[in-house]
Amino acid sequence: MKISEIFFLLLALIIIPIVSGCKNDENTPVGDKGTVTFNIANEVGGSPLQMGSLNYTNAAGNNYQVDLLKYYVSNFTLIKDDNTEYTIGNHDLIDAADPASANIIAKDVPNGTYTKLRFILGIDSVYNHTGDQAGDLDPINGMIWSWNTGYIFFKHEGVYKDSLQQTKGLLYHYGTDKARTTIELTMQPLIISGNSKKVNLAFDLNSLYNTPNQLDFNVNNVHQSTSPGDVIWIQKLRTNFSQAFSFKSVE
Repeated sequence: MKISEIFFLLLALIIIPIVSGCKNDENTPVGDKGTVTFNIANEVGGSPLQMGSLNYTNAAGNNYQVDLLKYYVSNFTLIKDDNTEYTIGNHDLIDAADPASANIIAKDVPNGTYTKLRFILGIDSVYNHTGDQAGDLDPINGMIWSWNTGYIFFKHEGVYKDSLQQTKGLLYHYGTDKARTTIELTMQPLIISGNSKKVNLAFDLNSLYNTPNQLDFNVNNVHQSTSPGDVIWIQKLRTNFSQAFSFKSVE
């Protein structure tokens, strides 16, 4: 065999596997499901929340601080452009002191284009009155009343300065079935085609206290959601929660 023939034979042995590999890549089927990670950034006035700093002011003029901020989000539902839905069925506890808690992972999301997200601030009625549960619903997380049946949906503890500039404690424990709030957000199209995506959301504490209802800590700096005086407070926060969450981006 001539040298030239040997050269072309070796070249063919190299090229054929490469071409074959390319064809296999092109013909590899795309999975019919993907994974979506939701991340919720906790903010105050559009800036990242800082714990333990008396440097926030709401629309009522209250100078306040966050020492603890926790809340439940559940039943994430992705809505396609044809209005069909996929519900994750999650119950996640977001803890502002723990960035890892802000990630909610949804597996096996069917392929499609999703344009809306709906979820609950709080716990649905099926789970709200069963305290012996695990994971984020475990009572060890400090989000269930020992003296009242049900979970605390939202908890903000800290301090604030009153109208006399005296520092006082601030305790907002928001819950009970009537406090459950449905949030719906319009998103940039989220296209799932057997891939992984990240959806960035934000929760703004000042929006919760400002829009559309202003909350004044001087009126009552302690709420436990169960007294007659808490009824109007719950109604105001329910309305405000729908404005406090926002969609940011898809990655």
